[in-house]
Amino acid sequence: MKELIRLKVGTFDINNSITIEELEKNPKNQEYLDKKIISIEEVFSQKNKIVLNEEKIKLFLNGVKLTKKLEDGIYRIYDNNKKFIGIGLLQNNLLKRDIII
Repeated sequence: MKELIRLKVGTFDINNSITIEELEKNPKNQEYLDKKIISIEEVFSQKNKIVLNEEKIKLFLNGVKLTKKLEDGIYRIYDNNKKFIGIGLLQNNLLKRDIII
């Protein structure tokens, strides 16, 4: 095999991709960027969400594992104001931060 081109991974499809050169040509074109760039929140949109109060958000952001009795997996994390905070990983009833925005 000489080369391999991955056409699709999960919800990502090569037909929706852009090259580095295209991105470099449009660094300040917000409309273009909004159409082409997928947010982390959107990437994980199929995952369940957890809303944390202000106190728990502070602990979460400082790396403290929080107790949650939910199914193990990846969760989108939000504050009380519905602001996306990042991604958390729940294992054995312990929620830890994974990706923080």
